[in-house]
Amino acid sequence: MTKRNTLQKGIVSDIFSSMTNHPSAGMVYDAVHEKYPGISRATVYRILAEAAEEGVIQRLKLCEANDRFDVTLGKHYHVTCKKCKAVADVIVDLDMEGVERNAEGCQGFLVEDCHVEFFGICEECRKKQSN
Repeated sequence: MTKRNTLQKGIVSDIFSSMTNHPSAGMVYDAVHEKYPGISRATVYRILAEAAEEGVIQRLKLCEANDRFDVTLGKHYHVTCKKCKAVADVIVDLDMEGVERNAEGCQGFLVEDCHVEFFGICEECRKKQSN
């Protein structure tokens, strides 16, 4: 994950890489702690924060969920379940650079970035509702 390799960073990286659910730091810690109870919560959080700062992983600041982490660095979007807060990738062809470039009414701001997030109810929650 980060430049200096340590045993703890390797463990956190391996476990994080196996998670496909855009995990929060707490979710990564729980998975690490299950196999390696000697690694502290602070260490896991620090390793994830450093990896995000270095651009190795992406920190997602989503509206209705705790910060999540993503291994996919390319420009893409996310959908968040309004019930369970599950997060998934959304691949759509949006010209966000064009939107940012042509944004009007931004009160003199130079728009540098734009965040698009989709909301809905995931398949698991829909199944629970129909039962």
